[in-house]
Amino acid sequence: MKIAVIDDRESCREEIKNYFSRYLTEQCGGEKIQAEDFISGEDFLYRFIPNSYDIIFIDQFMSGMTGIETAREIRKRDALVSLIFVTTSRDFAIDSYGVQACGYLVKPYTYQDFINTLNAARIEKIRRARFIRIEQDSVLLREILWCDSDGHYSRIHSDRKGLIRYRLTFAELAEKLSAYPQFLTCYKGCIINLERTDRMDDQNFVLDDGTPIPFAKRERKKLAAAYHQYLFQREREDDLL
Repeated sequence: MKIAVIDDRESCREEIKNYFSRYLTEQCGGEKIQAEDFISGEDFLYRFIPNSYDIIFIDQFMSGMTGIETAREIRKRDALVSLIFVTTSRDFAIDSYGVQACGYLVKPYTYQDFINTLNAARIEKIRRARFIRIEQDSVLLREILWCDSDGHYSRIHSDRKGLIRYRLTFAELAEKLSAYPQFLTCYKGCIINLERTDRMDDQNFVLDDGTPIPFAKRERKKLAAAYHQYLFQREREDDLL
């Protein structure tokens, strides 16, 4: 997941990143974190690209723009990104509703407080809204059925948009998907979305739309282990989140 941490104290930024990485490891199957630091609201807004973060953590009390002022500017450009405030007081909680914040952490907070805040923010809903950007398109991960290579092009097979071709190498596409544990390479030049996989038989992964995707037979044991580990982790997440 891609997050931004806006805080004028380096130690506070590091704590959030460390806690978030630990949270993903323990409760989200080891999914990777991509985090970017900003020392002020002005610094963030100068470089802000809308629709590029899953969650933005904002310290309320910073030199220069306050957290609420920063959040108001964010909302002018991005109506959907999840905002979590980090503060020393709950007094501004009412203001946070005006920018549709999904949670706030009160300093000093423990790791359990951090977990509770993310769970209350409905992180599973946030995860379902994740996407990758390719050229000028934004593609929701949950829409991807499988991907394959077509010469100098890569193809994404989507349940909503059908077949989409992009002029990028398959290695570049694989790199974009590598941070997400639901994507599995079943043979060279083919990646499936395990979240959209109904079952695995002796020869194929069968997707939830009925499409059979063959896999390398010599890799069956390894692929089966990865598939069942993913199923186990998904069931565990259902219990935790």
